[in-house]
Amino acid sequence: MHEGGRKDKLISLFKGVVLPLADAYSATSSSFHWSAHDKALVVADTRFSVDSLRHIYLVGAGKAGVPMSRSVIDTLQEDAGLWARFAGGTVNVYRDQSAASVPGVTFFAADHPNPNRASVEGAQAALDLISGAGHEDLVIAVLSGGGSSLLTLPGESISLEDFREANRTLVTGGATIQEINTVRKHLCRVKGGRLRLAAPAATFVTLVLSDVIGDDLSSIASGPTVPDSTTCGDAVNVLKLYGLWERIPECCRHHLLKGDPEEVRRAELWKEQLAQRTHNVIVASNAVVLWSLHEQLSSTDHSTIADEVHLDVQPVLGSVEESLERHLCLATSLSEADGRTTLLMSGGEPTVSIPPGVAGTGGRMLHYALMAAVRIAGRKWTVLASGTDGIDGTAPAAGAAVDGDTVRLARQHGLEPEHFLAAFDSYGFFEELEKRSGERFLNVTGPTGTNVNDIMLWLL
Repeated sequence: MHEGGRKDKLISLFKGVVLPLADAYSATSSSFHWSAHDKALVVADTRFSVDSLRHIYLVGAGKAGVPMSRSVIDTLQEDAGLWARFAGGTVNVYRDQSAASVPGVTFFAADHPNPNRASVEGAQAALDLISGAGHEDLVIAVLSGGGSSLLTLPGESISLEDFREANRTLVTGGATIQEINTVRKHLCRVKGGRLRLAAPAATFVTLVLSDVIGDDLSSIASGPTVPDSTTCGDAVNVLKLYGLWERIPECCRHHLLKGDPEEVRRAELWKEQLAQRTHNVIVASNAVVLWSLHEQLSSTDHSTIADEVHLDVQPVLGSVEESLERHLCLATSLSEADGRTTLLMSGGEPTVSIPPGVAGTGGRMLHYALMAAVRIAGRKWTVLASGTDGIDGTAPAAGAAVDGDTVRLARQHGLEPEHFLAAFDSYGFFEELEKRSGERFLNVTGPTGTNVNDIMLWLL
């Protein structure tokens, strides 16, 4: 198979196999369903008798918000008595996803990676909707990747633009997602368990499509429905650790230094009242998708992909540079084993640290792919790196596929990969290379309606 054919093969594999395995509707339906036999709503191992419920509300945020909401509503509509108890829903989703129609649910066209006005309006609408919920009411929350930006209500004295500036600094500053969310939780009135606190008397069920490696519930969408163990002091320490403290707006620094006198009260409320009435269920994650992918590709039906399939079980964390070097070492050892064609699979969420003043277009997977192109130049290898949400950073692509001939082809057409890497303009590189060469490199899926982190595939 020629090099371009291998790139196309990996892109087709991502679209045709990986994305269906990460399908948000199916994942939600597997953990949330109606039992006609005993007239109960079943959430994982917990059952709610329809007769015990007065009102049911739906709130949430994330790039998988539409299919997750549709799954919940389809389940509620399976029984007339259950559906009669539905009192409305409001979910913040990504941009044009808000045009979707799901009975009883209002979608807000929020934005990512930086919140917009709809992010704030939708967050306030969710608080308003559930603020009157009582002991006989059930609140269902659907959360998925991107929720930290899509669901935002800046703290008092912090404007949306100031929050956006702090967020821009955070997501390009090299901190881990947990550290980023530690700061965002303390600049916002809906993160860090505060959405749950809006309806303390109600029972809360959160269905989570995890985009955080290790499935830390307090980090997914910045944990709006789980207790927060961090403090304003922790947020200050994160910003200072990465040299970002002086780069965020003064009002945000003042807010964090002032502290939060309600931290102790909230912790006591969680312990005494909320914990026993709060249920959190992971419906899908990066690890689940990778294991399913390994199982599927190891079958005879997919044996044409490669002779062997190797799953790297170590999650991809840390910098893109460190992750790439580790994968390069692993790929080298696998390719030298016996000469057979091997597919190396890995997943996770590396970080990219972008210097101040750099304004290229791209994201961590496009940056990874371009760096990989340089490191595998001349080898008969092909690498695909893509985000499962379909949008990589600021680029309108999920990622890209490269091979050992990509760098030669680029230079032949007057493009220097190192120049684009230094400018953090990986999308610009691949877009221009496609125009000049006529070959496909970019993996363009559009918003996928799901988000279980990033997938990296090496065909050796």
